[in-house]
Amino acid sequence: MTNHSYLLSSSCPPALTSKKNVPFSAVNGSVVACELNNNRKFTIACVSAEQQIRRSAHYQPNQWDYNFTMKSLNSDYDKVKARTSILFAKLKEEVRSLIKQENNLVARLELIDDVERLGLGHHFEEEINDALINSISTKNDNISVVMKQNLHAIALFFRLLRQHGLHVSQDVFSHFKDEKGSFRASLLEKGVQGMLSLYEASFLGFDGEETLEEARYFTSEHLVNLIPCMHPHLKDKVEHSLELPLHWRTPRLEARWYIDQYERSGKMNPSLLKLAKLDFNLVQSTHQMELKKMMEWWKNLGLGEKTGFARDRLLECFFCAAGVVFDPQHGFCREELTKASTLITTLDDVYDVYGSLDELQLFTKSVEKWERDGSEELPEYMKICYNSLYNTAEELANRIQRLEGWDAMPYIGQAWSDLCKAFLIEAEWHHSGHKPSLEEYLNNGWSSVSGHVVMVYVFLLSEQEKTKEALKHLMNYPNLIRSSSMIFRLCNDLATSAAELERGDTQTSIQCYMTEHNITEAEAREEIWNLISRSWKDLNEGLANCSPLSLFFSNAAVNLSRLIHCIYQHGDSHGAPDQEKKNQIKSLFFEPIKFQEDTSLNGQYHNNSII
Repeated sequence: MTNHSYLLSSSCPPALTSKKNVPFSAVNGSVVACELNNNRKFTIACVSAEQQIRRSAHYQPNQWDYNFTMKSLNSDYDKVKARTSILFAKLKEEVRSLIKQENNLVARLELIDDVERLGLGHHFEEEINDALINSISTKNDNISVVMKQNLHAIALFFRLLRQHGLHVSQDVFSHFKDEKGSFRASLLEKGVQGMLSLYEASFLGFDGEETLEEARYFTSEHLVNLIPCMHPHLKDKVEHSLELPLHWRTPRLEARWYIDQYERSGKMNPSLLKLAKLDFNLVQSTHQMELKKMMEWWKNLGLGEKTGFARDRLLECFFCAAGVVFDPQHGFCREELTKASTLITTLDDVYDVYGSLDELQLFTKSVEKWERDGSEELPEYMKICYNSLYNTAEELANRIQRLEGWDAMPYIGQAWSDLCKAFLIEAEWHHSGHKPSLEEYLNNGWSSVSGHVVMVYVFLLSEQEKTKEALKHLMNYPNLIRSSSMIFRLCNDLATSAAELERGDTQTSIQCYMTEHNITEAEAREEIWNLISRSWKDLNEGLANCSPLSLFFSNAAVNLSRLIHCIYQHGDSHGAPDQEKKNQIKSLFFEPIKFQEDTSLNGQYHNNSII
């Protein structure tokens, strides 16, 4: 298991503090979030029936009309698929042939990159894997020529191999460095595309890979300076990457953005573009059916109506589930992740805002016992929460028992128990006025952010064989879980710190850093971003060494981290979703891409009906 002690050291790591500010504007987005959250209100209210002082964070209300939204989800996937199946199969075979028959190494790598960025990777996993392995086995002198002549090609080669968990050394970039070990300034003369590809590749680094760290700062500085001179299309791509790198972006939203970019590019292949549009709409139709089912489940559960103090964020939770696992064949996993996310959101508000310390201790003990009648001694509102949690978990465990013949309930219970215990520690800090050290805060914070619950569900719902070895490894929360959870925690802190301090919550990692190192908030935020980058390096290594867990699980851990950047990039879009977040949800689940008349999926949806 990777040691996270670099996050907990008593002094700032020299390797981090000696570097310049990270260039991408997510840093500034966190400052914006701080300013926006300062305007939020917070009150303490008395509930007369129980004579119990209750806090309220004044979360903004649910922005979706569920009844109206459900009526808008009128797609019929079977009819849509039947009407487009012949064209879809034809286009798919054309693209498969393109991948198999492309002999030029650079063109093959670019094609694979386009296929994956367009959201089509799940259709061609075998072909892509074979092509990448074949690229590795290509004669060394061939690769050497590419390395010496084409920075874009070798950077793309490196990034694709690392994305797929295949081994490739940072030394492939040594040819582009001078005798002092620095990247040569003459690389600027070779064009912007090579610099952009090197920039994107630099985010696939491992801890200790200084070449990639240097590449990130070298390329980002020069790309920023070159923007005014760029062609508009290339400028859009560079600004998009500098805002947030590709490796940190959620794939489904990136596919929607890249389809428009690809259509305007000079290298556009019509068959690939048509397939991307058609597939996007078909996947959207699948997601719509699942979303409608989840809205019916949420309405029948009644938790949102019975716990008025908590955030009602069903569509946002489905957005999160689709961000972690988006391929259409994993619908049941998405549904269960949506359920878990709504329960996490409710329990977070119980522990953070509404519950008294005595009640929270009682609730935590009930979850630790994990029994069907565990709610008997709880106050009424907690009975509702506990029964919703336990019954939903039991339904999942029963299904796993029927399909796979083993009892998953203890593992589900442990994940929820660990979350509630972490929630309780933070509540005890708040009620006692305790100010934790950074080490103390992060040792609990990676767990209290709930990433381990998400990843336990992903594993239980995967097709991987659930051996004793794998289950034991899972419940020890390996590096893949801890690293993605640490990214979750730190990004959450950057976006929500101001609002949480306003309502009197425990200090976050930002305040811990400020206190321990006697630095300003701006400096602390910069250091938090450095820690996020370090956690990503750990996660990248976990992707390359995922045994005994599956590649599906590893990719989900990476996607969870990407999702977190999406949620918190410009503020807390889960706690306080804005119009931008609503537009993202609409673009993924309600607005099909315009297509040719004979295969159009328009008319199956009301494009502008959800305001």
